[in-house]
Amino acid sequence: MRPGFRTGILTVDMDSRLQALIDRQQASGFRGLAGTEVYATIKLSTDLLNGAIAALTPSSSAVRTLTVQPRAGNTIDVRIEVAQSFVPAINVTVVIDRQPQLPDDPVLVLRLTGGMVRFVAPVIANLNVLPPGVRLDGDRLFIDLRAQLKPLGQERLLAFAQEMEVGTIDGGVVVLIHAGVRA
Repeated sequence: MRPGFRTGILTVDMDSRLQALIDRQQASGFRGLAGTEVYATIKLSTDLLNGAIAALTPSSSAVRTLTVQPRAGNTIDVRIEVAQSFVPAINVTVVIDRQPQLPDDPVLVLRLTGGMVRFVAPVIANLNVLPPGVRLDGDRLFIDLRAQLKPLGQERLLAFAQEMEVGTIDGGVVVLIHAGVRA
């Protein structure tokens, strides 16, 4: 049987010599691709974002559902329904406050806005539902991209990232990425 890999969409059979070459390149930081640059625009729809959030929310979480609705202007409406029936749903709007500074500081900072923030922020913090790498400090939500990629075994990808900008449009989040293999 020939070695292969599954991408989730299709399975690709790969000769063991080619697999060994790819493994060596990966181990060397892709030296054979030195000087390569990639610019990508990735649009994540509201449905995809909410599906990912639902899939990544543990069933044992204090949060029953968390849904997002991106709007134009770098704002996202967030609705959190907690598992405890006596706690009403929490609605908050976040705005993108600071972009990740790659590769050294891969943290996206969101700011909670609205008149209820001073009441909502402590409730969110006390629910203890934020995943590893996400922390709330006052009205600022810090999302460490490296910590988010680590459980997937993909944190090494940030070594290739040179710039990233996250923005919103009505119905989606747009991520602009400039990555490359340094010469």
